[in-house]
Amino acid sequence: MVEMIDLALADLKFPPPSSVLRELRQEISKVNYYPSGDYLELKQAFCNYLGPEVSLTSENLVFGNGLDEVIDLVTRVWGGVNLIPSPTFSQYSMAAARSNQRVISSSMLRQGNYELNFDETDLKKASLVWVCNPNNPTGDLIPRKKIEQTLDDARGMVAVDECYYEYTGKTVVDLVEEYENLIVLRGFSKNFGIAGLRLGVAISRPENIRKIERIRQPFNVNRMAEKAGVIVLKHKNEYKKIWQRVLKIGRKFAAEIKRMGYRPFPVNANFVLVDFLDEKKASEIFLKLKNNGIKTYPGWSDEDFEGDLNQHIRFAVSVEKHMKLAVEVLRR
Repeated sequence: MVEMIDLALADLKFPPPSSVLRELRQEISKVNYYPSGDYLELKQAFCNYLGPEVSLTSENLVFGNGLDEVIDLVTRVWGGVNLIPSPTFSQYSMAAARSNQRVISSSMLRQGNYELNFDETDLKKASLVWVCNPNNPTGDLIPRKKIEQTLDDARGMVAVDECYYEYTGKTVVDLVEEYENLIVLRGFSKNFGIAGLRLGVAISRPENIRKIERIRQPFNVNRMAEKAGVIVLKHKNEYKKIWQRVLKIGRKFAAEIKRMGYRPFPVNANFVLVDFLDEKKASEIFLKLKNNGIKTYPGWSDEDFEGDLNQHIRFAVSVEKHMKLAVEVLRR
């Protein structure tokens, strides 16, 4: 049986630094205790991580059991009519479906390029608008002015998913106090390598955070995830080296793909979306990779993202040898 290399899930393919793992081991013996419940230590650590230029407090934060739960909570509070750009992360529409809510899907692909450009009528109808920056799965960065324009024109809340922030440094979290309809989401899976513990956070005005707190389950974040969040945020300088390495590997892979005559999208996170220019060709390549022990995400699957991507495949960025193997299979 061929051992599969997972280039499908876009978790961090590098383990946490050894210093982080040592501190995590010290917490294992305390798993018989409940989490704090108010998560104040974690909230303070995250405020410190945001830096002094962002004057937010614990009242601006609520944590969840992974970003998926945070997306669910935001949808339950402000959903009803959900405006979702396409293609993008599928959990936005799946959260709406779980709550029997309406979805307006708006295509953002123009001649193969992704550009956020909502219809003004849709923005007036929507109670909740989703923006993923950089967008998953295309990797495109959304210009700050486009997000500000969306905030100005939207009737409802605008949720900006920045779970890949650490790879780009681009954020609108500084606009939280300026816009009452803004909520920013961040995660710990794609960047800090604790996907298995599940941790996500929403950042907004205190009055918005209180609405989420009213429906949040007590102890929704387990004790190990709570402590891991505090620990990894202290070691951001060690993680920066990993993020830089991931981007370097991803961009080298994209360059190899481009030389083969295919079209990689921008690499601004730990994944690369590739347009293979033909549906049949993409299907053949997906099967060829799979038969050679490489698992990827086909664009025609709605498990992770949705939209008209029938000739696209997304590759998560892994260690150098795994990406080299993928290149070798593609060359053959």
